[in-house]
Amino acid sequence: MKRNLSVILALILLSTPALLLSQRGRGGGGGAGAGAQQGQGQGQGPGPGSAGSMGQGTQAGTQERTRDQARQQTRQQTREQLRAQATTEQRDQYRQCDQTMQQTRTQARTMARTASQHSGNLAEMQGQQKQMMEQLRNLEQNRARLYEGLNEEQRNAIQDRNRQMEQIHQRVQNQLQEMDRELAGPETHTVDLEKQARATEREMNNYQKQLRETARTLSLTSD
Repeated sequence: MKRNLSVILALILLSTPALLLSQRGRGGGGGAGAGAQQGQGQGQGPGPGSAGSMGQGTQAGTQERTRDQARQQTRQQTREQLRAQATTEQRDQYRQCDQTMQQTRTQARTMARTASQHSGNLAEMQGQQKQMMEQLRNLEQNRARLYEGLNEEQRNAIQDRNRQMEQIHQRVQNQLQEMDRELAGPETHTVDLEKQARATEREMNNYQKQLRETARTLSLTSD
């Protein structure tokens, strides 16, 4: 009997550590499982928000493209309307303005070359200056006739450029008047005349650029 009790106690003592280790293993596994589930939950959390941001970005891009297309259609419609309103008389008036501008530019370049020569002919430069003044008056008259022949929609389309051309015209006129005073003075400074002629040529380049952009806007040219 005592021998049987001893055997039973020995078996109990041997099995107890194994039971404890088994319980600890199950507890740790459960903790790890919970941690894994928590990690998965955190990883999945931002998903809907990110999708929403991407959706908003795509929507904004689509709206911007739609606005761009609408603006392009409006510009195209405006060009077609202006093209339909352009007349043969307006095209002729533009060509006259452009031709006069080209002549004035060339005359300013010629005068600059004449003035650059230390023995520049005073009478020749006076004639060149008077010719440019006459060309500038003709240009202003032609441009005024062109503008007066435009309708309200055409005038609105070139309002800014027309203002710039008026400012350039005034600057060129001031330069030519300064040349006239220089040529009429007791002593002519050819260096100053050359600078003024070069400045006049640059202004006429800009003047012609503005006029040609105006003609393109109004469809007065074939290009």
